[in-house]
Amino acid sequence: MSTRHPGAGTGLRADVRTEEVRALRDDTGPGATPLTVLAGEPGCGRGTVLDRLAEELTPSAKVLVLRLAELDRSLPYGAIFRLLVLLGADRAEEAPARRSVLAMLARAGETTPTPEAVAKIATAVFALLRTQTPLVILVDDAQWLDEHTARLVSPLLHRCSAETSISVVATLRIGAGDDLSGSPTLLGAFARLRAGGHAKLRLLRPLSRAQSRSLLTGLVSALPNDGLVTELHAAARGNPAALTALVHGYRSAGALRIVDRTAYRVDRVDQPVATEDHPLLRAVTGAGGGVREVAETMAVLGPLGTSATALAAAALGWREAELRAVLDRLVAERVLVRDRDGGHRFRVPAVRDALLTGIGPYATRSLAAQAVHAVWSGSASVSDPDLVLDWITQAGSLVDTRRASEELIKNGERVLFTDGAKAERWLHATLAWVTEPPERTAVLMLLSSAKAVHYRAAEAGDCARQVLCKHLGHLDPAQAQELSTVFISGLAARRDLGELAEIAAGASPVLPDDPALMVVNRAYALLLSHRWIETRDLLERERAVWTGSNHITADFGTMFLAACGVVLGDTSQLHTLVAHPELWRAAHLPHYAVEHRRFEVEMLLQLGELRQVRQRITASGLAVGELPVANRFALNYLGGHWAEAMELARRTMLGGTDPARPLHFLLTQCAIRILGAQGWLSRARALAADSRPSGMRHSIDHAEFTVLSKLGDTEGADALLYSAARSADAGGYVLGTEDLWADLARSALARNKQREGEHWVRRAARTATQLDTARAHQNHHLARAAVHREPAAARRAAAIARERRDVPYESAMTLLHAGLAGHRPEQSWTEAYELFGEVGAWFWRGRVRKLLRDNGFAGPGRTETTAENERLLAILVAEGLTNRQLAVVLETSEKSVEGRLSRLFSRTGYTSRVELAAGILTGEYRT
Repeated sequence: MSTRHPGAGTGLRADVRTEEVRALRDDTGPGATPLTVLAGEPGCGRGTVLDRLAEELTPSAKVLVLRLAELDRSLPYGAIFRLLVLLGADRAEEAPARRSVLAMLARAGETTPTPEAVAKIATAVFALLRTQTPLVILVDDAQWLDEHTARLVSPLLHRCSAETSISVVATLRIGAGDDLSGSPTLLGAFARLRAGGHAKLRLLRPLSRAQSRSLLTGLVSALPNDGLVTELHAAARGNPAALTALVHGYRSAGALRIVDRTAYRVDRVDQPVATEDHPLLRAVTGAGGGVREVAETMAVLGPLGTSATALAAAALGWREAELRAVLDRLVAERVLVRDRDGGHRFRVPAVRDALLTGIGPYATRSLAAQAVHAVWSGSASVSDPDLVLDWITQAGSLVDTRRASEELIKNGERVLFTDGAKAERWLHATLAWVTEPPERTAVLMLLSSAKAVHYRAAEAGDCARQVLCKHLGHLDPAQAQELSTVFISGLAARRDLGELAEIAAGASPVLPDDPALMVVNRAYALLLSHRWIETRDLLERERAVWTGSNHITADFGTMFLAACGVVLGDTSQLHTLVAHPELWRAAHLPHYAVEHRRFEVEMLLQLGELRQVRQRITASGLAVGELPVANRFALNYLGGHWAEAMELARRTMLGGTDPARPLHFLLTQCAIRILGAQGWLSRARALAADSRPSGMRHSIDHAEFTVLSKLGDTEGADALLYSAARSADAGGYVLGTEDLWADLARSALARNKQREGEHWVRRAARTATQLDTARAHQNHHLARAAVHREPAAARRAAAIARERRDVPYESAMTLLHAGLAGHRPEQSWTEAYELFGEVGAWFWRGRVRKLLRDNGFAGPGRTETTAENERLLAILVAEGLTNRQLAVVLETSEKSVEGRLSRLFSRTGYTSRVELAAGILTGEYRT
C-alpha cells in the first residue's frame, strides 16, 4: 500500500517530471534567483514541464507564457512585444504606458541599440512588469530570442530583487557535450547573471526507467510489462518525445497488444518499427544540405565503425571531407555520438530505426550489399555478427547467393528455438535462392518448425502446406506425419472449420493418403474440432492400422488417445504411459523423449496432480524452462505463485489459444479464478467474455459463475452453472467438472432442492471414480458433506486438503467449505485464511475473516484487518463497482461502504474513484 500526498501527479496524465516541476516551483518562490534556465536536448519535455509549472503557479501568481520559434530571431524586440501584449490583456488602465513603451521599442528596433538605449528600455519595461507582481514569465525555446531582446536580459533581471517578486524560467536546447544553444549575446548574458548569483541552470536529464514506465502507462492506458519497458526505454534513451513516437509507431504496426490491462510487445512484428515525427528526427528530416541522405546511409553502415565513413562517402559519391562536415553537424544536433575510435552511432536508437524504415528498397539493398562485401572481404567488421545476416537478407541477389544461403540456413538453425523472428527472417530469405526440391524442402521444414515453436501456428501451417503439396515425394513417412500435424494445427489457428471437417471425414487433397497417417490426421482434425468422443472411437477402432505404422505416427496416435482419455474421464492410458515409458515407440530419439515427458506433465497438470508432476519433472531431468508456457502457468497456479502465473497466462493469451491443448482452456478458467479471488471482478468478467467463443465452454462458464456469485447475482450465477453442466454433457467432458458438481450441489441446497442436490452428489461420485484424483475426491466429499450433512465426509475432504497444502488455493477453498459443513470451523477457517494469504486471495481472506468474527472465533489483529480491508476496497473501487455493489461484495451496508471510502481517501490523499483507479493502474498505489 502507498500513500499519495496532495499535489502529487495522478493517473494517466503521465506526469513523469514531478520532481523537476517541484524544483522549478521552488525556484520561483520568494527570495529565489530571478532567472532559472532549464536546459535539455530536443524532445526531452522542456515545454511540457513549463506547461505543468504554469498550472501549478497560476493560482498564486500571474503567469505569462512565451513560446518562441526560429522565425522569432528575425524580429527585433519581438519577444518583448508579445510579452507586453500578454501583460496588458486584462489591464486597460495601463494601456497608455504600454503603448508608449511599444512605440519606444518600434523606434529602437530600427537601429543597433546603444548601452544607454538598452538601459532606458529595460527601465521602462521593468516599470510595467513590477505593477503586476507576483509575476512569473515562462519562456520556451529561449535560444530563438532575437538579438535586441537578448541584450535586455541582463539589465532587466539585474533590476529584479527579492522584493519585486518577478521570476523568469526559460528553456534552452543543449547541443553536443551539453553545450547551451543560443546567440553569443544571450549566452554571455546568462553567464554573467549566473556568476553574479542572479541565475541558475537546471539540466533536464533523460527519463529514468521508472519514469519511462510511468509515461508508457499513461500513453497506453495499461501497465506495460517489464520487457516492453526495457525495449522502449532503451530505444528512446529516455527521451519522452521519442518514447511517445515509438508508442504511436508500435500501435500502427500492430506491435503492441493489451491483455488483461497489461501492455506487451508482439514478438511477431519485426524491428525496426516506423515512428512518427519528433524533434530528434526532425533535426534530420527537416534539414537540407544532404543531411537526411547522410543520416540514412549511416543508419545502415554506422555499425561498421571507423570503416563506415569511407563506405558512406563512396555510396553517396561524396568526398570524405564533405561527409565528415555533415557528420559533425549531426553530432552538434545530438543525433549522432562520436565514439572514441572515430566511428559514429545514433544517440537515440529509435531515430536510427525510423530512418531505416524510410529508406527506399533499392537504396536499402545497395547499402546492405556494400556492408556485406566489406565484412566478407575483411575490410570492415561488426561487433554483432547477426547484423551481417540481416544485411544479407536485405541485399538479396546483390551478394553471393550460394554463400548467403549457407550462412542463413546455418544460423537459422542456430536460433531456431531462441529467436523465432530472426530464424524466420533468415530462412525465408533463402527461399528466393534455393530452387532444388530437396534443399527447398529442408528449408521449408525448418521455417515451418521456427514458426510452430514460437506459436505462429497459422503461418507454420502455410509452410507445411507448400511442402505437402509440392515436395511430398522428398519426405519420409515420419516427416510427412510431423508436417501433417503442423498443417492441421494451422487450419485450427485460422478457424478454417471447413477444411478441418474435410480432413476429419478423410477427404483432403493436401495430406498423404497413407492409411495410418490418414487415421491419425483424421483423429487430430476431430480433436481440434473438440469432437473428443469421435476422436477416441476412431483411434480405438483403427488401432491396428496406426500402431503398426512408423514410430512418429504411432506416438501421435498414442498421445491423442491418452489425451482423449483424460478429457473424457479415463486416465488409465496416461498412467500406463507414465509407469512404462518404453511404450512410446520413439522413446529412443532424444527430441521425442522430451516431447513425451512434456505431454505426460501437461496431462497430470490438468488433473491437478502437482506432487506427481514435480516428481516426473525431477525423474526425467526436465528443466521447468523447457516446458510450454501454459504448463509453467499451471505449475505456478497450483503452487500458489499467482503473480508469475498471471504473467504467463497473459503471455499465452497474447499468442492465442491452442485448440489442441485442453490446458489452454483450463488456463483461462484458472486466470479468471485468480482475478476473482483477488477482487478484480471486472477484469475477470472481461476475460471470460473474450474467451467464451473457444472450446471447452463449461470451464469458462464455471469460472464466471464464481465472479457473479461474488457480486451477489445468484440468478445469473446459477444460470452459468447450468450452462456449464449442459456444455460438459454435450461434449462428454469429465475434465474440468470436478468442482462443478460440488457447486451445483451447494446451489441446489441453497434453493431447498434436496433431490437435485443428491443428483449432483452422484455426478461428483462418478467423476471421482473416473478420474481418481485428489481434486475429484475432495470435491465429491464436500458435495456429500453439504447435501447429506455428513461430518465424516467434510472430515475426509479436509484431510485431503491438508495433505495437499502445496496446492494452497484449492486446499483453502476445501477447508473453507469443510468448516461451513461443520468440520472444526475455527481450525479449518484459520488454516484457510493463512492459505488464502499465501496466494493473495484478498476477497476470500475478507470472507473468512468475517466468518471468524461473526462466529466469535479469534481472527487477525486490527492493523492487519484494516490494511487488508483497505486493499480489497481499493481494488473493488478501481474495478468500477457502485456503492450498492460494494455493499454486496463486502457483505455490509451502503452506509458502511461510504464510511470506509471516506477513510480510504483520507488516508491515501486521493479525492475520487477515478484518481484511485489511475493510481492503481500506474502502480502509484500498490495493491
